[in-house]
Amino acid sequence: MKIFLAILLVLFFSSSYNQVFKGDSIYIKKSVSLLTDSNWQGAVVAITAKDLTDNKLMIDYNGSLKLTPASIVKLITTGAALHILSPSFRFKTEFYYSGEIHDSILNGDVIIRGYGDPTLYSRFFKTFYEKNSPFDTLAIILKNRGIKYIKGRIIGDASFFDYNLPTSTWIVGDVANYFGASPCGLNIYNNEYSLYFKTSDTIAPAILKNIYPDNIPIELKNFLKGGKVSNDQSIIYGDLFDSTRIVVGLIPLKSDSFEVRGSIPNPPLLAANFLQEVLEKQGISVADAPAFRMEYNYVNDTTEKKQLIYTHYSPNLSQIINLTNLYSINLFAENIARLCGYEQYKSTTTESGTLAINRFWKNKTGEMLLYDASGLSRFNGVSTQQFVSVLEYMYTKSSYKKVFYNSLAVAGENGTLSKMFLNSKAKGKVIAKTGTMTNIRSLSGYIQTKEKHTIAFTIIVNNCPQSSKWIKEKIEQIILKLFFE
Repeated sequence: MKIFLAILLVLFFSSSYNQVFKGDSIYIKKSVSLLTDSNWQGAVVAITAKDLTDNKLMIDYNGSLKLTPASIVKLITTGAALHILSPSFRFKTEFYYSGEIHDSILNGDVIIRGYGDPTLYSRFFKTFYEKNSPFDTLAIILKNRGIKYIKGRIIGDASFFDYNLPTSTWIVGDVANYFGASPCGLNIYNNEYSLYFKTSDTIAPAILKNIYPDNIPIELKNFLKGGKVSNDQSIIYGDLFDSTRIVVGLIPLKSDSFEVRGSIPNPPLLAANFLQEVLEKQGISVADAPAFRMEYNYVNDTTEKKQLIYTHYSPNLSQIINLTNLYSINLFAENIARLCGYEQYKSTTTESGTLAINRFWKNKTGEMLLYDASGLSRFNGVSTQQFVSVLEYMYTKSSYKKVFYNSLAVAGENGTLSKMFLNSKAKGKVIAKTGTMTNIRSLSGYIQTKEKHTIAFTIIVNNCPQSSKWIKEKIEQIILKLFFE
């Protein structure tokens, strides 16, 4: 009797859910109650999983729907970039001077020309820049040439990019915060700064203690308060090229030095400021205040005589991609995409970057709706089936399988997965990328089973009114139920 009922259940789920459920009847039966739970409250839930070892579809539920995927878009970006640019690709930053050198005086300017390197003095590459500091190297070169005085300016030049703006579909509440830092021709410090606040044990205004770096060109309006919250609920507002920054919201009570991170409004100017400080510490004084060049305030002067002094190169792309996926760094993904656009179309806009990435994947996954390269845009539309196709290609056909696979976080161990699947059978067995935005949660990557099979999977949840914690736990339940029971 029990066997008969089980067969009926499988037949029921296979037929009744034919429009949304596909795959092995065992996995359909395991997942149906979790995926159709009324507690989702009208959310759209999609999952696709394929056993790459057996080339077998395990489960597909709403897999063809194009949903907003959040940060797992970085898998699409980094996978394509490895092929378009190659793992050995390195960004460059050039240092020039204009004018003439007489005795110990440079009668001209020193120019830092960026080519989209997102790693310049990045905290994610602290060790690299302790050993390879381009500003210190430049100072030594100028000093060895006998220069003691620059009768001109230090100029941060970001004009390599067609425009130094985020994609138009990013929301205003994001762009002044660290995760909304705009990709720029000349980046520095991840294009972000940190504010450190002190709060008391009662609800009251938060006191700003200090800013790092302390030489950033911003004017802060502080309306932040300490409140009965357990995490950072602050928002920074500000226009792209305006130095005014307004910080509002709540941070936890009883904090001695709570960090709130924002995006730098003018990275090229900050880079010029920083270089001037380095030069002056080496005994090279500069006559005029630092300046910057962007697409809107500078037209390339072909008659300007410039002498290349030094070229700095970033860590290679494989290293950058490793951190991009492990820690979900939006700025890295956006700058990588713009260089893909330059490689394919000699254009450095967000649109050319996403076009190059879409073009690479189109015959492998079908058309995707990509409006940025990091997943911050809510206009993006990609299905779980398409993500699994990306994962399958990178694992079974790509020459760069190892670089891509090793860039993903490991459940319960590191990166954005360090706090997922703790104390479960999935710990160390799920290798994936997370995605999180308000009312959106996603997870995409690989599962290594005890039978030594590799499963490519993606789950996307959209428009769920439940807390992010609840959605995370539900996704964990689904993965554990399907693949570890």
